[in-house]
Amino acid sequence: MKQNLTLERRRFIKTFAFATAYSALLGKTWTDSLAAEIRTLAVSTTGTLRLKLSNFPALQDESGSVRLAINPLRADLMPDGQFYPVIINRGPSNTFFALNSRCTHESCAIPPMEAFTNQMVCPCHGSIFGIDGRRISGLATSALSKYTVKFDGADLLEVQIPSLGYSITGSNVQSAGGGNPRLRLDFRALRKVEYEVLYRESLDKQATATSFSATADGAADQTAFSSTTTANVSLFVERQSPAGFYMVAVRVNEI
Repeated sequence: MKQNLTLERRRFIKTFAFATAYSALLGKTWTDSLAAEIRTLAVSTTGTLRLKLSNFPALQDESGSVRLAINPLRADLMPDGQFYPVIINRGPSNTFFALNSRCTHESCAIPPMEAFTNQMVCPCHGSIFGIDGRRISGLATSALSKYTVKFDGADLLEVQIPSLGYSITGSNVQSAGGGNPRLRLDFRALRKVEYEVLYRESLDKQATATSFSATADGAADQTAFSSTTTANVSLFVERQSPAGFYMVAVRVNEI
């Protein structure tokens, strides 16, 4: 059981494209208390994928590689949504390359890098790419697209993903049935991207997943949300304390 729980934790990687904090007691925004990096993302369409290398054995050593899916991958090796899987390769001297897995030939999703060759081979038509995404051979016409990467030198890797950013607004609402007041989180959900709600008691506390409802009066028993179309959505959470930080996060799956 313990091993299964560990695998489940590693399966999903939290990514904060944007976060907003609210006082559940007074209904006032706490955005002035947020870290500068979060406020900066409020005016950007770029989302930041943050992952700890310690959660990925393949990235502990040089020539390691992982592939992370934001949208589901279809049987024809195309994403079911606008985002292709992100490939992260580790090179020498703590260098990292984050690549869009979309092959520049006919758009098949490229698999992770093979450690013994430091190459990625397209499963559709055999085009070969190097550790940094450069085209080596095959029908592909150019290199794989790169994402901006930042490594803190210890464990945290940040990858900037264009078009993944979103903003959140919140308000306190009273349920029609007379139950406890809830916090309503409004944001624009991207098609087939999976979201969850996180709660953080204070800035120095670890964020943890919390259940929610997709309606004001429904049971707050959902842990993940995905929309079939890009749309404005509302999620409702039970207030856990008089004040706190509530965030919407994208769930990313290692494939």
